[in-house]
Amino acid sequence: MSTKWLEKFKIAIIEKDFEKLEQLLEQMPEIKDINQLRSAVSLINESKKLIAKEQRVLKQNMAKIQKSKNFVNTYTEESSFSESV
Repeated sequence: MSTKWLEKFKIAIIEKDFEKLEQLLEQMPEIKDINQLRSAVSLINESKKLIAKEQRVLKQNMAKIQKSKNFVNTYTEESSFSESV
């Protein structure tokens, strides 16, 4: 079972399928073979890096959206002010 789990986990990392990664982590089998355990640890660390990277990208995109929103709000306020004068 653990070999199949490792393969599924690798595929989820490659596909950046975060839902599948979460599901596989919840269903992680007991691994008794030291080589498979090392592989699992390595893959889990790789998934942590991937998630951290995605979080950084999301944070940057949210900041860009906030800047755009502030710009639009400022432009709308200025436009409303000049029309009322």
